[in-house]
Amino acid sequence: MRKCISAFIASAMLFSLCIPTTAGADGTNNGYELIFTIDSGSVTITGVSGSGSTLEIPDTIAGLNVTSIADNFFTGSNELRTVILPDTLRSIGTRAFSACQKLNSVYIGSDTSYIGDYAFTACPSLSSISVSTANTVYRSENSSLYKGDALVLYAGSDDAVISSSTRVIGKRAFFGRTALTSVDIPDSVEVIGDYAFSGCLALNDITIPDSVTSIGNYCFFSCSGLESAKLSNSLKAIPESCFSGCSALRDINIPVSVSYIGANAFYSCESLKSIYIPPTVETIGTNALGRTYSLRSGSEDNISDFRILGSPGSTAEKYASALSMSFSEDETILTGDVNEDSIIDGRDATVTLTEYARISVGYSPTFSARQTKAADFNKDSVIDARDASAILVYYAETSVAK
Repeated sequence: MRKCISAFIASAMLFSLCIPTTAGADGTNNGYELIFTIDSGSVTITGVSGSGSTLEIPDTIAGLNVTSIADNFFTGSNELRTVILPDTLRSIGTRAFSACQKLNSVYIGSDTSYIGDYAFTACPSLSSISVSTANTVYRSENSSLYKGDALVLYAGSDDAVISSSTRVIGKRAFFGRTALTSVDIPDSVEVIGDYAFSGCLALNDITIPDSVTSIGNYCFFSCSGLESAKLSNSLKAIPESCFSGCSALRDINIPVSVSYIGANAFYSCESLKSIYIPPTVETIGTNALGRTYSLRSGSEDNISDFRILGSPGSTAEKYASALSMSFSEDETILTGDVNEDSIIDGRDATVTLTEYARISVGYSPTFSARQTKAADFNKDSVIDARDASAILVYYAETSVAK
């Protein structure tokens, strides 16, 4: 390997040097020079100069192992397509390769045990991450990066495939995948991290399975093409700015399991003209619903014609009143029509009793907010056998009357 030291600065045991990267198999140089420091007998790559489509970092420099890449090492490249990292490398710094628009493939060696936050995020062309099979911390599955049962970073086609063994979708796992059109979240997933799908501009709809108990702040922030979202019936909270900037969002359910809607959760969702908030919601944060920034007034304002649907006396009604928003009961819900087939009959009583049995033994509710309101026949805010019985009695009486 040809090596050329272009700078040498000694300070105690710390050295700063610059060296061209390894030559390619055809004898050509990749066009980059690495800037690095030597400390305690190992090399940290701190910067780079030059240009090219492939960056291959060598195992050794000046006879010493390359063990680290510094934070923000290669952020924002418009040329880089391939990164090959050595087996000696132990850590990759925060945002080391973030926002590399054309980065397509990454190889991670056997000794890497730490990858900093957002090291490869906002790389919309990334389609393949390969990890040495000797690596005991990270692995590659479906071309994506995993750590244990957590998806650290998605790489693949615009129709995303997530491994069925995935329990956690990590922070910014899909961040900035601007061309992502669909993602199938398996029911093995329990947690979705902060900013996980933020900036996925082409994502049109999302279904979060009932296995998911938690979604992160800014989870779908600025997904401007998102029109429909089906939320898990196991969610306790819709956190801060979760759907903020989803300007095309028209259809979303708030499960009865939710008790908290964070500040700015649906801020600037200007296509969302109405939303039903179940009475289980106890807290609604600042500007969470029906609010946007008005250029005319230079401040936050209500979205035109926005309406909150809910129960009288609920937190939702108090929120609407405080902001002079339109509020009303959802008159489209027919009490007793739990399966929403426009008929109140024995089948509605059966599904109500089944839901009550599930909840009684500790399972999460499966009813949507609308179904829950329809099933609460006696209006005591509890779904139980008395509601099922009342629905059955109503059905019997109306059948005889006919």
